[in-house]
Amino acid sequence: MNSATSNIEAVARDICSRQLSRNGECRAAPAADVDLYWHCVAAELEAGLIDDNGDPLPHGFEEGLEAYRDWCRRHPESNPSPELV
Repeated sequence: MNSATSNIEAVARDICSRQLSRNGECRAAPAADVDLYWHCVAAELEAGLIDDNGDPLPHGFEEGLEAYRDWCRRHPESNPSPELV
């Protein structure tokens, strides 16, 4: 991961972990799940679709999907799902 994405990766992984934790339990989300989904959170953060706490801001499904596709095009090295681009 290059330095341009390293900070957003750390923030997105933290938000993703919190989102995947069940109903505020102290149990951490499985690392494999965070590895799979942090890209989605990073895309939403960069596009302004969620705030720094991971709370959604008003947007439609298509905006979210386009944000993810844009992230994957710009960061192919971190794309777990190349078939979605």
